[in-house]
Amino acid sequence: MAFCSNCGQQLPEGANACPNCGTFVNPQAAPQQPVQQTPQQPVQQPQYQQVPQQPVDPQAQQGAAPVNATVMPDQDTQQNRGIAWLSYVGLLFLIPMFARKNSPYCQYHVKQGATLCAFDLVYTIVTQILLAIINAIFPGEYEYGIFFTYYDYSTVYKIFNFLFIAGTIFLCVIAIIGIVNAATGKKKELLLIGKIPWIAKLLDKFYSKNNA
Repeated sequence: MAFCSNCGQQLPEGANACPNCGTFVNPQAAPQQPVQQTPQQPVQQPQYQQVPQQPVDPQAQQGAAPVNATVMPDQDTQQNRGIAWLSYVGLLFLIPMFARKNSPYCQYHVKQGATLCAFDLVYTIVTQILLAIINAIFPGEYEYGIFFTYYDYSTVYKIFNFLFIAGTIFLCVIAIIGIVNAATGKKKELLLIGKIPWIAKLLDKFYSKNNA
């Protein structure tokens, strides 16, 4: 006869466990409980924020000029601005007039330079005539010194002479402006000179005959 070691209940023959308390007769015969494995947590990979790519300008890759780049003058201006400035140096306007007669850029500055030259010539002749008349009306006096003698003009003559010299300086400034414009590739009408059309019309006839 076998009895349960836990509760003392008589065990039936061949029983492996107590029918009263369920204690196994042979502890080694007890079924082994499967070991529950703790599921491993998946390793989280670090999240990286994707930076949006800026669109690439194809002109920048090719080395093209930016949009706000300074616009270069045309081919005619580039080739002839080195000689066009001579149009404002007296009679030297004849050099670009004949050497670059097919260049519209030179034609533009030659017209203004020839007008300036003609105006300066007329201005000089008129002022000298006026000064001679003023000197005749308001004559000066000879001043005698120990070593030399000089002619002292009248006050009226000196005032007009000063005004005429100021006009000559003004024409020189206009010529300098024209030289700078022609040398830097600009087409700008000169003050006062650009309003005189006669010389420009004569040169238009000259150019039309040579281009015919």
